[in-house]
Amino acid sequence: MNKKRVAINMTAQLMAFGISMLLSFLLVPAIESMIPNAYGFTDVANKFVSAAQIVVSALNTMASRFITIRIHRDEKEEAGQYFSSVFFANVIMAAVFMIPALVVIVYLGRIFQIPEGASLPDIQLLFLFIFLNFTISIITSVFSVASYSRDRLELSSISTVLGEIVRLAVLAVCYLCFRPYLFYVGCASVASTVIQAAANVLFTRRLLPDMKLRLRDFRWKKVWELVSLGAWNSVTRLGQLLLDGLNTTIANIMISAAAMTTVSISGQVPSVITNLMGTIAGVFNPQMTIAYAKKDKKQLLDIIASADRIMIFIISIPIAFLTVFGKSFFELWVGGTQDSTELYILALLNVGTYFVSASIQVLYHVFLILKRVKLNSMVIILSGILTIISVFLILDTAPELGVYAIVGVSTIFNLLRNLFFTPLYASYCLKVKWYTFYGDILLGLVSIGAVCLVALPFELFVNIDSWIKLFGIGIVAGPLALLVNFFIVLRKTERSMVINVIKTRVFHHQSGQEGDKS
Repeated sequence: MNKKRVAINMTAQLMAFGISMLLSFLLVPAIESMIPNAYGFTDVANKFVSAAQIVVSALNTMASRFITIRIHRDEKEEAGQYFSSVFFANVIMAAVFMIPALVVIVYLGRIFQIPEGASLPDIQLLFLFIFLNFTISIITSVFSVASYSRDRLELSSISTVLGEIVRLAVLAVCYLCFRPYLFYVGCASVASTVIQAAANVLFTRRLLPDMKLRLRDFRWKKVWELVSLGAWNSVTRLGQLLLDGLNTTIANIMISAAAMTTVSISGQVPSVITNLMGTIAGVFNPQMTIAYAKKDKKQLLDIIASADRIMIFIISIPIAFLTVFGKSFFELWVGGTQDSTELYILALLNVGTYFVSASIQVLYHVFLILKRVKLNSMVIILSGILTIISVFLILDTAPELGVYAIVGVSTIFNLLRNLFFTPLYASYCLKVKWYTFYGDILLGLVSIGAVCLVALPFELFVNIDSWIKLFGIGIVAGPLALLVNFFIVLRKTERSMVINVIKTRVFHHQSGQEGDKS
């Protein structure tokens, strides 16, 4: 495993993630204060997009795998055929998707409860721009393969940072200079995606100069090959959507628009943790795919082991901090417009599944590269179906449970699946001992518990009534938690990676200072 490359990719990906996270946290309370109980529609619109991605993912999730393997096996013609086939197939799917999207936009007022003070045309424009953003993103998605196949994820981070800067600029201009509307969020997303797509096109020309879009290279056979295998990943996405992706929609239809917004806001921090897990796992995915392409099982297992420990090292801290400081955070963040206690409880219910799944997140990519996605997909879709049935039964028999039932049921099924199926099936696929990954789960729980103990005295003995105090505690408790995890979680190999990440950041900082002096 290339430790230096992992360090560079990790540093870049985390910086890009941090910028995206900061923008999201600033955006939610600002919009909620200007347009009460309406921000949840952003989440609902994105869930419609998630539903469309179920179909699109059948083709696109396998594209990186197939193209990367062909490149590293020096099968350039085959790689080019996959590349062109994916692009033109995405164009066709984007055109088809816009038909139901327009129907949803036109009849939006009949589908959802629109809260007082919110404008139906404003929400319709929000949906229009979010759907347009999705269309652009799927058409240009194949260009992200270049940085993935060459294990140059820091380049994709550059495109993300550029996109987030543009998104922030658009939002700042719109909300500071004009009357506040919700659809500005969609406009900013479109501008961000266009910038990222343009950057990825440039990276493709640089990293894969022989990779060209040619209509003559389009092969229905290649599309079918990707779709026939990727269809199971679509089933996985559908199961995930049923498990927790429909929470805001169910809350709107079964309870109220206000309940929808509460569920949406409570899920923001868990969503950040989810995205952070995906960011960290994604750093290791290219090297895992390349190791598989080279048929090096020992290297593949080594990468998985390191990825699991690095994941625990980082993710246990936000999980533990949310557990300890969550109520104080919500009081400061949206305490003036929402019930902070209710948000805190819902957030804990949301994040409950990560106590187990964070430690084995990388195993989902194992199923993909080994082409063993079928059984995993069936288990997830079954979990999703049982979740929806259970939620409706509970709301019908015990409506007083309301939003707690909507969020809590999905967590229970997620925990059961990640505790009893995922680690066992991954062990079977990799032909290792059945208990191989339970050690990582136990290590994750120990790490979360240790970090909670580090953070708890600050919560007990400090009255956290301002952002300054909360950030001050974070500045002190964060490094202490990292230090604890450095010795509890990491082996010599992962400690070397972390030190390389720190050296990478310090080197760039010093280089920037020298450049300023010159």
